Formats: sequence, structure tokens, C-alpha cells
Amino acid sequence: MTLKNNHPAQGYRVTVTRQDESHALAEARGHRLTLNVKKGAGEAGFNAAETLLAALGACILTNVNAIGEKMHLQIDAARMEFDATRRDEPPALTEIRYKLIIKSPEPPEKLEELHGLCVKWGTVTNTVINGLTPRGELVIEDAG
Repeated sequence: MTLKNNHPAQGYRVTVTRQDESHALAEARGHRLTLNVKKGAGEAGFNAAETLLAALGACILTNVNAIGEKMHLQIDAARMEFDATRRDEPPALTEIRYKLIIKSPEPPEKLEELHGLCVKWGTVTNTVINGLTPRGELVIEDAG
């Protein structure tokens, strides 16, 4: 199966605002997500690395739904399980391992094809695979 991207470029706008020493609030399109911004503390919510893994999972599962439908596949359930390894200096994820677990009566070769297409056509998967370097700038607001 071949897929074509006939959609124009789409933009995203997400704002992440520090709430206190432990929490930040991410907002996009009227939705909110509380994040953990206290290093070494897991009780405040998902940390940045866990949020990245969750985004990767959401990307692949979005494609399980969309591409699975295009392929006319019956998908009864799907979930992602991640394990990742982090190094401290410089901090980075050095390995990401995942399992895409699908419950389906479809032939294994069709589900393998689906898996490959889900990775190939994922916005987040392609961003991670291609190692995009974000561009940024510092804006200093008047404290007065």
C-alpha cells in the first residue's frame, strides 16, 4: 500500500508555562496537560522524556487508526509499551525500545505492513528518526 501526503503544511502551536517549581502547564487548541518540571521528582506528573515517549506512542497509534482504516483492517485493541535508556552527561535518551501490541484477527503480514507504514508516515516518528534540531531564541520580559 502506498500513501501520499496531499495535505498542505500544517503548523502547530503549543505553549508550556511554568506554574511552580514542580509543574508546568502545556496548552494547545484549548486542551491542557500538566507536566513535571522538577528534576528527579516523579510525583508531579510526566517528565519531559516520558512526554516524548507518550508523543511517540500517540503518533504511532494515530496511524494505527488512520492507516488501519485505509487498509480495511479490523483492529480490536492497540497499545504501545516503551522502555528507554537515559544517560546523565550530556543528558539524552540513548535508546528507545517499543512494542506495538495489536489485537486483531488480520493476517500477521498485513499487521507487519501496517506497523511499517505507521512508522514511515508518523510526524513524531520521522522527527525522532531524522534528529531534528529545534531552533530557539531567548526573549527577556521586563521584570518591572
